Amino acid sequence: MKIKRITTLAAVLVFLFSSTVKAQIQAIVPFPPGGALDALARIMTQSVGEQTKESIVVENRPGANGLIGAKAVAGGKPEGRLWLFADASTMTVNPSLYPKDPAFDAHRDLRPVLALGFMPSLLTVHPALGPRTLREFVELARKQEIPYVSGGIGATGHLSMEYFDSVAGGLKLRHVPYKGGAPAMTDHIAGQVPAGFGVYAGALPHVRSGKLVALAVSGRQRGAQLPDVPTVSESGYPGFEIEVGYFAMLPAKTPDAVTNAVETKLRRALTEAAVQERIRALGIEPAPGMSADEGARWIAAQHEKWAKLIREKGIRAE
Repeated sequence: MKIKRITTLAAVLVFLFSSTVKAQIQAIVPFPPGGALDALARIMTQSVGEQTKESIVVENRPGANGLIGAKAVAGGKPEGRLWLFADASTMTVNPSLYPKDPAFDAHRDLRPVLALGFMPSLLTVHPALGPRTLREFVELARKQEIPYVSGGIGATGHLSMEYFDSVAGGLKLRHVPYKGGAPAMTDHIAGQVPAGFGVYAGALPHVRSGKLVALAVSGRQRGAQLPDVPTVSESGYPGFEIEVGYFAMLPAKTPDAVTNAVETKLRRALTEAAVQERIRALGIEPAPGMSADEGARWIAAQHEKWAKLIREKGIRAE
């Protein structure tokens, strides 16, 4: 027990010393640059850096639905200088989607530090498809096959549409996966794949420009940027709710004192009005008041939900 206390104290002292000398912090984003998560990470690290005068470098390590970046952080030193900005699929979807890896278990090897915010998806169609409401979309999908786009197998767009199909029932849908959200959206707005459940921030400008028609929002409430677009729940499917959760994480073995210090820095940034305004502009609702326990319960509930869907639908990673 004494050895464990000494080891923990040593780790805390290393962290405090590194903070004093302004050692560099590495923030990993496990997806390509340009997306909502990447922007969120840069907003947060900029604010923390300005407050603490620490040097924070954001590095994108995309691949395998976030697994590559997550593994890089999980295997890093638990000193509080290696951060992961990830969507919750790292812990809620990937464990069921990918074969078990004895060298990596997200629930064992990563530690959620703070829930940063939540973003719904938008069910959109190309104007040429015809439907202008969710009811019309369902009626059409029961008569003819409708291809739908996603950023890949297990991506938010894929699982959201599969979940809607399980709720609505009897839909003729065909999944067209792409290697990333950007090429998927390009073909969606061109009409090559007429339907899709896209993350709110990515679909929003194309809805505003008239290139896409928004039928419904997947979240618990309507989006402030598109107040006339109803939720899926309002449109006849009560209780339907899908939101992408964004979290900051650390290696699981990071000592409590170090974890708490990192959480304090991030939460202080997240409570700033200017930071919240910039995050909301991405279509993400900040969650500064969510406790670590509440975040853990949310992750656990989502993990159970997606594990059930993946099992019932027989979804497999590429």
